[in-house]
Amino acid sequence: MEEDLSNFIIVWSLILVSTCYCYGISKLAPKGTIRFFMFLPVICLFLLLPLNIKSINLVVPTAFFVTWLTTFKLLLLVFGTGPLSNPSLSLFHFVLISCLPIKLQQQPISPKKSSKKSRNKEDFNPTNNTCKIGLKPFLDLAEKGLILIFLMFLGFHKDKIPRDIVLFLICFYVYIAMELLLGVSAIIGQFLLKTKVDLPFNQPYFSTSLQDFWGYRWNRVSSNILRTVVFDPIKSQTSRVMDQKWAAALALLATFMVSDLMHEIIFYYIGRVRFGWGTTLFFLIQGLCVVIESTIKRKIDAKWQLPQVIMGPLVFGFVICMFMWIALPELLAHKVDDRALEEYVALGGFVRDLGVTWSEIGKIF
Repeated sequence: MEEDLSNFIIVWSLILVSTCYCYGISKLAPKGTIRFFMFLPVICLFLLLPLNIKSINLVVPTAFFVTWLTTFKLLLLVFGTGPLSNPSLSLFHFVLISCLPIKLQQQPISPKKSSKKSRNKEDFNPTNNTCKIGLKPFLDLAEKGLILIFLMFLGFHKDKIPRDIVLFLICFYVYIAMELLLGVSAIIGQFLLKTKVDLPFNQPYFSTSLQDFWGYRWNRVSSNILRTVVFDPIKSQTSRVMDQKWAAALALLATFMVSDLMHEIIFYYIGRVRFGWGTTLFFLIQGLCVVIESTIKRKIDAKWQLPQVIMGPLVFGFVICMFMWIALPELLAHKVDDRALEEYVALGGFVRDLGVTWSEIGKIF
C-alpha cells in the first residue's frame, strides 16, 4: 500500500509540473502545429504515467482525469479552443481546470463588455464570480457514500449471492462510485474556482431515450469533451460531402468508438493485458442503437412517448444489462473485483497502523 501511495504522489507531481509547462507554452507558442509539437511530449507522458500505478482504485481516476480528459483539453487548446483557451486564466485556475473532471457553466456576458471576440470565448473570470455551495450536495454525497460502503460489504459476501445479482450490484457500484468521485471533484472545483460547474450526472435513470442518456445525463463531463473533440469536428467536415443526417450518424459512431478506445486504455492500465472485444461490441451496439433510435424518431416525427417514470428505468436497465452481459465478464475474468476488495482491506490496515503510530507518538509527547 505504501508503494502504491508513493507512486501515486510521484505521478501526480509530474502531472502538475507538466500542466504548468503547458500553461507557459500556451502563452508563448501560437496555436496550431508549433503548439501541438510542444504539447506532444506531455500527451505521451500522460499516456505512460498510469502504468506506474498498480492500484485499481488509484489508476482508474488518474487515467480518466488525465490520460483522457486532460489530454483532450490540451488537444482543444492546440487549436485555441476549449476550457483552457481563456487568456484570463491564472496558472492556478489553468491547472485546476486541466486536472479536475469538471465543466464550467458559461457565465452571462455584460452587454457593455460584449464583443465578437468575447462571444467566441467562455466568459470565465474567477475574481468577478461568486458561488456558494449549499448543504444539499454534501448530503447527496454522504448518501452515496453510505450506499457505496453497503455495496462493498456485499462484495465481501458475494459467494452467497446469485451471480446475476452480483453482476448487477457491480454495475450499480461502478455508477455510485463514479457519481461520488465526480461529485466530489465538482464541489472542489466549484469552491476553488468560485464559479458554477455542471453536475457530472443528471439522474440517468430518468432518461427519456438512449440519446438523452448518453448525451445529457450519463457522465456529462466525458460526453461534453467527446462532443467537442470528436462529434462536432467530424460532423462539420463530413457534412460538406454528404447529407446532414448521415454526417451526424457517422460522427456519432466515431464518438462511441473513441469512447471505447479510451475505456480500452483504462482497462489496460487495470489488468496490463488487452481484454477481448466485449467493450468494443458494447459501445458499437450502443452507438448503432442511438443512430437507429434517432432515425426512427425523425422518420415518424413522434411527439408521443412513454412517461419518464417508465422510459427512464427501461433505458437505464437496457444499458446496464448490455454492459453486464457483454463487457463486465471480461473484467471479472481478470479478478478485478477481488483486487479492488483486497485494496480496501489493505487501506483499512494502513489506516489502522497509521493511527497506532500516531497514538504512540502522542504518548511520547
